[in-house]
Amino acid sequence: MPIVVPIPEPEVTNVQEECEEKVPPIGTVDYIYYFSKVEGHLPTPIEVSITGSIPYKCPELKWYNFDIYPHKIKITNTGYTVLLGAKWRTERPYLEGGPLLEKHVFSQIHFHWGPNFMKGSEHSVDKRLHPGEMQATFFRSEYLTQEEALKHPDGVVMVCYIIKYGVKADERLECVLEGFPRIKEAKTNTRIGPYPMSRIMPMFYEDYFLYWGTLTTVKGENHVIRWIVPRVILYASTEQMEQFRKLWDPWDNPNMGNFRPLQDVADRHVFFINAHWNQYNSLLPIPRLSEKSISVLSPAYQANPWMLPPQNRISVSNEAAENKKDNNENKDNKENKRNKGNK
Repeated sequence: MPIVVPIPEPEVTNVQEECEEKVPPIGTVDYIYYFSKVEGHLPTPIEVSITGSIPYKCPELKWYNFDIYPHKIKITNTGYTVLLGAKWRTERPYLEGGPLLEKHVFSQIHFHWGPNFMKGSEHSVDKRLHPGEMQATFFRSEYLTQEEALKHPDGVVMVCYIIKYGVKADERLECVLEGFPRIKEAKTNTRIGPYPMSRIMPMFYEDYFLYWGTLTTVKGENHVIRWIVPRVILYASTEQMEQFRKLWDPWDNPNMGNFRPLQDVADRHVFFINAHWNQYNSLLPIPRLSEKSISVLSPAYQANPWMLPPQNRISVSNEAAENKKDNNENKDNKENKRNKGNK
């Protein structure tokens, strides 16, 4: 009589448990990256607010070379938006730290606006839209180009500055608007400046929102993007916003708006990174004084000062002279105290 050998039943694994096991520890930057796989397909833009976000701690976001003057800056009226691009002879500005595991280099800036002061921004904050929004694109350096970076879920970061209404004109926007009369028609471009990016972009190392979502292009392509909305803002006067609406679209009509409709937040994780300032409102008030730059020179520029453009060589030389003067004064003060002590 044949012996029947029992065959063990295959072990059924719980897919959900396996996924949960792969979730990185909360409190790490890897935990933020994990949600590119889970929520990267969700549509954008969305509502952001302090009350609807998750407080989260990250290292400080570091800004490198944003005070370096580019070789040239070009702005283009594409017919749909205003695109600002810049070229540097050597190393371009980049971001490190914060919620980024890698170096992300600056690519371009573009703008969104609406027909009036009631709408125009892509993101809403505290259930309120604003006249406009400036979006700065950064891509992971190892992908070499923005086009290649868009093919990867960790390739592109979009920093979105809300443009609020202001009684006075914002000098940072004025740097860009001075070229608008020369690009009224679609598909035209002109040079401005050049100015360092710190003249245009407010910098921050804390107090910002972050989430994952998809950007759908005009061609119908979907790209996973990391969206950052800082609490620091730009502002624009009535006259400044009117300059955007005077630009022509491809059909030679005034471009009265180019913002996308808001999408549902759903169950998406919106992180509130390194909360610091008063949290009564999700956006910080219009600054009374211009804020000092927090950009630093990259190790490459520090090791090779000859790489700096002429405008920055002068400022670096002046700064070095001031530091030397301060050091000499401190040294003299210490010697004077020592001599008085000996007496």
